[in-house]
Amino acid sequence: MASTKTAVCLSLALLAAAFVLSAAAGSFCETADDKTLCVQLTKGGKTWAEAMTNALNGVMDRVEAGKAIADGVGATLPAELYPQSKQSIENTCHEAYENMIDGIKKSIGFVKSDPYSSLKTYISSTTFSDCTGGLSEFGVNLPQVDDFANEIGKLSGTLLAVAQKKA
Repeated sequence: MASTKTAVCLSLALLAAAFVLSAAAGSFCETADDKTLCVQLTKGGKTWAEAMTNALNGVMDRVEAGKAIADGVGATLPAELYPQSKQSIENTCHEAYENMIDGIKKSIGFVKSDPYSSLKTYISSTTFSDCTGGLSEFGVNLPQVDDFANEIGKLSGTLLAVAQKKA
């Protein structure tokens, strides 16, 4: 009987602890469109700075995982495009990728030094839309690029939701 009571008490304590951790992470994710993604990115950060930094690092990991997509645009362009057009698209996509990396790095710095300055501006510019726009301009559709751009848009929106929770 005593072991049953102990097991029940332990289960309740674990459940309560899990709820508290989830609530702490969730408080930074109240306005996020995808709360599950937000909680995953913030990784249980207890303070806004910790949650924001965790989220930025998580987004950086996902952006870096997409480097092959950005680097591979040139090889997947239609053969009938003029060489100058191909080069323009490749440069645009490479630059868009590098701008995302740079913006995330700067955002991490803003969290630490001055979260009220340009943090939201840099987060808002975390997009791959210059690349997709360049492709669209030449009538080229690359589903893997569109999927990556959509994922980045979702991640950027999640970062903005966490950024807005700065007290």
